[in-house]
Amino acid sequence: LKHEDHKQRLDAFYEKQAHAYDRFREQFLWGRKLLLAACAKRLEHKTQGMIWVDIGGGTGENVLYMSQYMDLDRFKAVYIVDLCEPLCKVATKKIKEQGWTNVHVVQHDACKFDLEEGSADLITFSYSLSMIPAFHEAVDRSLAYLAEEGLFGIADFFVSSKYDNPCRQMNWGSRWFWRSIFDMDNIDIGPERRQYVETRLRRAYEYNGFGTIPYVPKTMKAPYFVWIGTKIAADSVELEAPKPKPVAFPPTFIYSVSWEDPQADRPILNVGPGDVVLTFT
Repeated sequence: LKHEDHKQRLDAFYEKQAHAYDRFREQFLWGRKLLLAACAKRLEHKTQGMIWVDIGGGTGENVLYMSQYMDLDRFKAVYIVDLCEPLCKVATKKIKEQGWTNVHVVQHDACKFDLEEGSADLITFSYSLSMIPAFHEAVDRSLAYLAEEGLFGIADFFVSSKYDNPCRQMNWGSRWFWRSIFDMDNIDIGPERRQYVETRLRRAYEYNGFGTIPYVPKTMKAPYFVWIGTKIAADSVELEAPKPKPVAFPPTFIYSVSWEDPQADRPILNVGPGDVVLTFT
């Protein structure tokens, strides 16, 4: 795509595929549902009047997914902010079909978006931060209207830096390969974006995983991450990374190996006084 303007590149790229965007993307945007479920769990204490800003929300599919995890009526307003006109048209149509009265499409540059209500309880970048060239500006602008106790969530593809957190670390070949693959579609999955966010917020939750993507052999899985942060220090950080399954284990029930969100899973586990929990850390 040779267009010099970012909006023109987006419009040209998605114009002919906007109608099939949701169906195609659900095959490889693996972190999206995990992000929304984790955010919904952390918003359980807020029952009404919340504001959610979904930056780069595209077709509004994130809102549809979120409705599986919480009642959308708990939001006073949901803003889908996206610069791409073809995707915004799909989102507008979806809002009408779903009958959402509190969901609004804002075709605007995330770096310049102003929130009328003043502050947001939830801000998400779902596979969009890697597509914003001026990511510093987009992050700074969104943090300007993040509420003091608000959540800031990201789901995206990534490569690690040369020396990184052990649960993110990748070898040089993987770093080069995946960054080159995504670069062909003007997607920058370098470590700088997450690193910058971590200089501005306190991490509350992180998950790093791998998932298949179209047109790439299934044995080669793309790295993705989910990250949630807050302005205030969290009581504890829930840090997770996929780990290989043990070759053999005594005949008992193994609940995951750090695959899921522990905060959301506690009610399911329902650990009692007579239970024994073996934890590998």
